Amino acid sequence: MNTTMENFVGLSAVLTGFSQEIIAPTLDPVDIKSEYLKKFQDEILKESKDSHLVSQILEQFSTLKNAGKSDQEIGEAMLSDQNTQDFVMACRKLIFMWYSGAWPTISNDGLSTSSELLSSKSYVSGLAWQVMQAHPMGDSKYRYGYWETAPAPLSDYTGH
Repeated sequence: MNTTMENFVGLSAVLTGFSQEIIAPTLDPVDIKSEYLKKFQDEILKESKDSHLVSQILEQFSTLKNAGKSDQEIGEAMLSDQNTQDFVMACRKLIFMWYSGAWPTISNDGLSTSSELLSSKSYVSGLAWQVMQAHPMGDSKYRYGYWETAPAPLSDYTGH
């Protein structure tokens, strides 16, 4: 039986398209996954009428994974219309958080979205930077002049 964190990391990897090694590296001094799990649990509990929604999402992921479904099949099942609107929206918000480092708030009319950055750590950890093969302003692990050479293939950033 997987732990909550293992299911959260697995689900996050499936929904974002990044490998689990990128989402939760073995050496992980930043540990953004813990910050994201707590935010996900807290916000979904506040937003949903169903106090068990997060555990239902993680259990469904675990059930699909244990049934031998592929990542694509799991992702499609998690975002399927067969789930409640709250379930699907929670999964979409999780994707948003991983890519942007912020938690989205959707207006009542559904026409606009605003977001709240979780932390400076989440800002620099957003997966969008890796997809762009770039770095956030004010934070770079690259040496001066790195732009002189072509970037590594996208698969080096995503793990796939």
